[in-house]
Amino acid sequence: MKSKLPKVLHKLANRPIIKYSFEVVKNTKPAQIIVVSSPDSVDKLKMLLEGADFVIQRKALGTADATLQAIKKIRSDIKTTLVVYGADLAFFNSETLNRVIKQHLQTNSVQTLVTANISNPTGCGRIIRDKGQIVDIVEEKDATDSIRKIKEVNVGIYVFDKGFLAQNLTKVKPSPVSGEKYLVDLVKIAAKTGEKTRTYALKDTDQWFMIDTPNDLKLASQKLAKRVHIMGIAGAGASAVAQIAKGNGYKVSGCDINSRSSYLKGPKLEIKKGHDSSHIHNIGMLIVSPAIIKYDPKNGELKEAKRQKIPVVTWQQFQGQILQKNKFVIAVAGAYGKSTTTALLSQILIDAGLDPTCEIGATVLSWGTNYKVGNSKYYVCEADEYNDNFLNYNPDIAVVLSMSWDHPDYFKTKEKVFDSFEQFINKIKNNGVLVIAQDPSLEKLAKLARSDIKIAIIRNYDNYKLSIIGDFRRENANAALTVAKILEINSLLAMQSIQNFSGVARRLEFKGKVDNVRVYDDYAVQPYTVLTTANALKEKFKNSKVVLVFEPHTFSRINIFFDDFVKNLKKCRIDKILITEVYPAREKGNKKEVAAKLAKAIGHKATFTGSIIDTANYLKKSLKAYDVICSMGAGNAYKLYDTLISLL
Repeated sequence: MKSKLPKVLHKLANRPIIKYSFEVVKNTKPAQIIVVSSPDSVDKLKMLLEGADFVIQRKALGTADATLQAIKKIRSDIKTTLVVYGADLAFFNSETLNRVIKQHLQTNSVQTLVTANISNPTGCGRIIRDKGQIVDIVEEKDATDSIRKIKEVNVGIYVFDKGFLAQNLTKVKPSPVSGEKYLVDLVKIAAKTGEKTRTYALKDTDQWFMIDTPNDLKLASQKLAKRVHIMGIAGAGASAVAQIAKGNGYKVSGCDINSRSSYLKGPKLEIKKGHDSSHIHNIGMLIVSPAIIKYDPKNGELKEAKRQKIPVVTWQQFQGQILQKNKFVIAVAGAYGKSTTTALLSQILIDAGLDPTCEIGATVLSWGTNYKVGNSKYYVCEADEYNDNFLNYNPDIAVVLSMSWDHPDYFKTKEKVFDSFEQFINKIKNNGVLVIAQDPSLEKLAKLARSDIKIAIIRNYDNYKLSIIGDFRRENANAALTVAKILEINSLLAMQSIQNFSGVARRLEFKGKVDNVRVYDDYAVQPYTVLTTANALKEKFKNSKVVLVFEPHTFSRINIFFDDFVKNLKKCRIDKILITEVYPAREKGNKKEVAAKLAKAIGHKATFTGSIIDTANYLKKSLKAYDVICSMGAGNAYKLYDTLISLL
């Protein structure tokens, strides 16, 4: 580094380099950690590295000498020793170190060292093999031209049998050039005595980054900034943002209670089940679901990020402030219809060759994913009003489909909803466009937009036929076609995209047949969407017996809109309604009592049937009475089809 400050004390982001190395070693849960320090640095290191033992190397006589000083302090009950360099582990995972240790123990080796095959090995020690067995490590300055062509290099991570280490460290001779004693010479010593050295091939070479110069430190800082960890990565939005980030060069890891979510498709991500503070290592940013900050502020990962001074943002903030930077953003908002409209619009842009990046709150059936990573300026996303999440976006075009009162756990009044939408439309970029449906409340909203914002009313197109169920979906299609016209996309091409669109998951999605009964699934949770969706399905199957399995979603929503649910479920043309237990999310209450009350208020065609499993058993006994089943709700309702299949 050409600095009076020791290399390991230089800061990477806002922490000394050695802190990163120390944390990764600490997360392997070793019995003892010993830090070898110069006399000048030991006090600073003691303040930084809590829980470590310290040994002073009075003169810089090389890595073998440093290890020799440390071995004197290793506890007698410890048989295996991991040796690493303090500046080289900033991007390593503790799991990698554990795998190296595990291989070492399984092979009964006296020493195991980590190697990597890299395209540019300049400056690294080359691995010399004889009949596949490692016999030497030659440093760059000592290498011949033929040795310099070797691509396999020493990473600088070693695991030793402590007995071998103690017996042979004193045999290491000083270098005739530097006078230092090198740990790598133990490879030759082992070869002479017939004791084999094993190697562990590092597959993910992205973990290895040596920091020797100020430029290395600069590059490491840039590398760290592109490493993010996402808590709640299995969610509909967070999973899409994770893949978009990966597609834009970010190293993405994540964790979730539900690590097998259907949203976790696409290029493989490093995902851990559950939450643990050990996940917060060598990252530049922690990205979270807003629910974690709201409901679990004392979460261990959040606390660890705060301790390490790592920035914490929601995935909506990350998308709006970072991924959408310098993009032409089209954001779709509204109480309902967002996912379908966003997907329809995305498909139009894709078919028009505009190569957009797209974030959808549901899986697009024809894609098999809920995202697209494009290379153009266009970025299409959902803008969810819940928790004011949509205020993280600054769209060029904002689409507002509706503005009804929902999410009463957050918006306590209708006025609060209106206020949030007013803030949203005024986050549109200068000279941007606000697209609204023909609705008095939205027209009132549009009057509050800045004077530079252009207002466009969603047009009523009628010269196309939808492949998806429900005439009410024409509202979504018309919104997408209106935006396509603003973007000057060929109208015939846009219309063709709309007609070929096969839908998104959980929006009257056909799941399959159970004993010749067709099963559909839908995400609807509001009184209006429950009514329109149920009636659309009945309209599709006019002469069939249709049963709706409705799972009430959250106590706050059901209790506040109870009369509306009763009125609309009475009005819907479905033949039979089964009401399951309430899906509470994070709310508390009696799941059965509220649901039973709802069923009773609806009247004779509604029955309370308990849990999803109970409801499946109820249906099993009367399957022949129905032609079509529709599960509906944002909680566990989607599990009904698989549960029915398992019971047959």
